Amino acid sequence: MEIRKGISSVVLIVIVCLSALFSFASRAQTLSYAYVHNFPNSFSQADIDTIDLYSIDLLKTASSSIPLEAKHALEHEPREPQVLFNLIRDDKNEQDYYWVSPLFAFDCEVGMTCTPNAGGPSASIAVSYIAIDKTKVSFEYAERLSELVGQYKSTSEFSTQAQEIKDSLKKSFPSAEVTHGIISFAGRLHADANDLWIIADIVPLFSERGERGELKGIAADLVQDVLDKMALSQEILSAPWERIAKESMSKSNVLVFSIIRTDERDEVFHWITPVSRNMHGLYGINKPYFDSFDEVPRTYRVGTLLADYRYDVAISKGFRVKAYDSWQALVTALINNEIDTVFGSQGAIEFGCNPNQFKCETITLTSKYDTSTAYLALSKKDTCVLVLEKLKLAAAEVKMSEKFNERLSSWSDMVSQEYGIAHHTERGVVHLWNPN
Repeated sequence: MEIRKGISSVVLIVIVCLSALFSFASRAQTLSYAYVHNFPNSFSQADIDTIDLYSIDLLKTASSSIPLEAKHALEHEPREPQVLFNLIRDDKNEQDYYWVSPLFAFDCEVGMTCTPNAGGPSASIAVSYIAIDKTKVSFEYAERLSELVGQYKSTSEFSTQAQEIKDSLKKSFPSAEVTHGIISFAGRLHADANDLWIIADIVPLFSERGERGELKGIAADLVQDVLDKMALSQEILSAPWERIAKESMSKSNVLVFSIIRTDERDEVFHWITPVSRNMHGLYGINKPYFDSFDEVPRTYRVGTLLADYRYDVAISKGFRVKAYDSWQALVTALINNEIDTVFGSQGAIEFGCNPNQFKCETITLTSKYDTSTAYLALSKKDTCVLVLEKLKLAAAEVKMSEKFNERLSSWSDMVSQEYGIAHHTERGVVHLWNPN
């Protein structure tokens, strides 16, 4: 199956060891973290100390299944990911960090950095975050921590913790409120999601039209549950990827799925929650296996889908490339020796190959390229960042719900029995390859 694709006032740096942090890590991992203090002058040192303690306690509690051990201050290694607490999100640093979860919001005073599109067009609000600087190894940390914090913010335990911090800061901030998992010193935060425009990219089994025109599939089910959680009644529309891309670049509040996350698309989309992951590579018949993609002979004729990012990748790598309009056409071209390899995934091969007409198991991986993740995403242009956070919290709740997980399990059984597509699920995300 295929889915289209200035820090100031840092007062403390310590090293945090995260042993056995994620399923992808078999050895001990480390993250350094620092507190960033860009608060208004009205904040006392006692207030800042309380805020710092709350911030680290929130992360530790949210990731309680992960052993955390604070060590003495050490010099931060540039290649190591670094967690920053209470970094204000602004238009200058937007692309420099992975924004894990918001912590506090406050009125943006003269001379301060403000967060664009926070609280409405006339609001001047600064929102501070748990953030992770972008390095080659920090993305998976950021994604996992974002997931854990989002889940924790959906619990009564978080509500109790947030209420306690509100009470301890009552003298300085008597009007503090908790909205969308954020402690706001600027009054109630507004995140109007009523004008969301929801568009799906049609993908078999994930989001496709039924006999009566209704959108069905596990991705569509996830999004509908998110809308229900937020008490929204918008219809889920569908459109080709080209139309989705155009609308997302030019309009605010466009909610789209399922879209492959890439560095280039970071400027266009906010990423809400992953839907599926896919391992991509070249697949051929009776072809040798190459450990590196760069070792594959450039004389190979490579087939891709029309208007697919892999077409550009194959061209840039120097292959002879031909594009087709469906996976069935691609696999047929491979069988007929019109091309030497298909640039896709195991799920795409299985979807495009008819086992009644060909021994599909003879089509094997020639060389691995990468693993991609498809997301539920929100257009960035003029979109209120608080709407993003509201959607992320709703998605975290849905993925923890018994209703969605039962539906995911039934969908997985159906995909295995009726289509024989290799896959497994982890934490509400479909991985389109066998686990072992």
